[in-house]
Amino acid sequence: MAKVSVIIPNYNHAPFLTQRIESVLNQSVKDIEVIILDDCSQDNSREIISKYAESDSRIRTHFNEQNSGSTFVQWNKGVDLATGDFIWIAESDDFADSSLLENLLPILEGDTEVVLAYAQTVIVDEAGVRMRSYQEDYNFLFKDSCDLWKDDFIRDGHRIASDLLLFHNIIPNASAALIRKSTYLEVGGAEPGWKLNGDWMFYAKLLLKGKLAYKNIELNYFRTHPVTQRHTANLTPKVYDEILLIFKFIARNGSPQFSKLWKAHRIVAGWWSGSLFRQKWNWTNTKHNFRLFFEFLRWKPWLPLSLILTLFFHILSNFTTWLGIKGKLRKWINRVFPGLLFDPDKKA
Repeated sequence: MAKVSVIIPNYNHAPFLTQRIESVLNQSVKDIEVIILDDCSQDNSREIISKYAESDSRIRTHFNEQNSGSTFVQWNKGVDLATGDFIWIAESDDFADSSLLENLLPILEGDTEVVLAYAQTVIVDEAGVRMRSYQEDYNFLFKDSCDLWKDDFIRDGHRIASDLLLFHNIIPNASAALIRKSTYLEVGGAEPGWKLNGDWMFYAKLLLKGKLAYKNIELNYFRTHPVTQRHTANLTPKVYDEILLIFKFIARNGSPQFSKLWKAHRIVAGWWSGSLFRQKWNWTNTKHNFRLFFEFLRWKPWLPLSLILTLFFHILSNFTTWLGIKGKLRKWINRVFPGLLFDPDKKA
C-alpha cells in the first residue's frame, strides 16, 4: 500500500494536465498512488488521462457520468478511493517541484499531531510564468504577523485558527498541502455544497484537531487564469454567507478574542461592499445582499458611509479606466502609500 495518495480532480484543464501529471509522477518519493478524477470535461482531458493511466501502474482513474458541480465533492470522492495514510490534493491546473513530497512527508511521519503540512507557493500566470511568491500576499494580508512565514514552523492548529485563519485562508491552495487522511475523515471532509470557501472551512475543522506545519521552500506553483473559479465566485453574495459560517464555527470551537472576531467581520464587510457594484443585480441577489447588509451592520455601524465611499471609488475607478490612467494612478498611490493597494496580477 502506498504511503501517499495523490488526488488530481480535473475539469476542463486539458492544457495544463500534462504538466500537472508529470510533476506528480516525477516526485522523488515514488511510493505513491495517483487517483485522477474527471468531472465530465468537455475538452480532451480524458484522452490525456487515459494515456498516462495506460503507461503507469500507479495511476487509477475515475470518470464521472455527470458533472458533480463541485470540486469539493471530487476531493471527498478521491479520499474515499484512497488507500494511503496521507493525502495530496494536486489541483489539475497547478504543478509542483519534484521534492514537494520529499519535504512534507517526513514532517507528518515524524509528528503524529501534525494534521497538515504545506509549502510556500509561487503564483504563476496561465502560461506558467512566475508572477510572485505568496509571501507577498502574507506581507499584505497580515503585515505585523507576516514574518511567521519567513521560516519553517510547526504550530498549534487551535491557535492558528483563532488568530490567523479567522482573517484569511492562509493556505493558498490545496496543491501546496499534504494532509493526514485519518483526520480528513474524522472532520467529515470538505463541504460539498459550498461555492468557493469549502477549503477554508475544511482547514478550520482540520486545524482544530492538531498542529499545522509549514515549509518555507517554494514547492507549489499555483496557476491563476480566467477559468479559475476564484476569478468570478466572489461576485456572488453566497460566498459571504460561507465566510460568516466560518467565523461562527471558529468562534464556537476555537478561542478567538472578541476584538479579533470584530475586526474579521469588519474586513469581510469591506470585501462585500467592494463586490456589490460588480455583482449581477437581480431580485434574488438584491434580497440576499439586503440581509447581508444588516448582518454586517451589527459589526460595522458606519457601513452606510462605507458603501457611499465604495460607490464613489467605483465610479472613480471606471472614470480613470476610461481616461486610460488607472495603471499609472495605482503605481503613484503605491509609491506614496506603500502597501495600501495590492495587485494580484502583477508580475515580479
